[in-house]
Amino acid sequence: MQNNKLIFVVLALFVATFAIVITSAGQNANRATNRNSDTRSISGAGAPPQDFSKNTWNLPDDAEKTRNPVASTPESIAKGKELYLERTKGNCVYCHGENGTGNEASMPNLRRKPADISNKERMTSMTDGEVFWKITKGIEGIMPAGEKRMTEEERWHVVNYIRTLAKDPK
Repeated sequence: MQNNKLIFVVLALFVATFAIVITSAGQNANRATNRNSDTRSISGAGAPPQDFSKNTWNLPDDAEKTRNPVASTPESIAKGKELYLERTKGNCVYCHGENGTGNEASMPNLRRKPADISNKERMTSMTDGEVFWKITKGIEGIMPAGEKRMTEEERWHVVNYIRTLAKDPK
């Protein structure tokens, strides 16, 4: 009788351990999936992920006329760089990289390749106002809206810093 109880206890422990391992493995698989690709959808469980790949800028019609009220001084550029790099603020570096050509390490996690903001031709074709509004509003599902994490003045500092990244092609 004593042996039967011992066998039962060992069997129960084995089954419980097996169930924990299976549950843990499933949770880890879900965690890895959610970290690498955001497939959440507001339309409910089982719905296909939303396609953001064709989303584009939703800027005011007169965005190009918006004037930069912050002078492009060394202090403003330094503050813009700090915000560009800061994870809790601009975090522009995550997608655009330190020099504006793109962060190769982040590319597999992005829905599409970010704009090369080191391209002088591209950047000189936009006014400060257009760059400001792009930072401010972002692109749904592609680029986060800067207005949610930075003040208006901070976004202008980032504009001033981004302007320093534009270089002639080599």
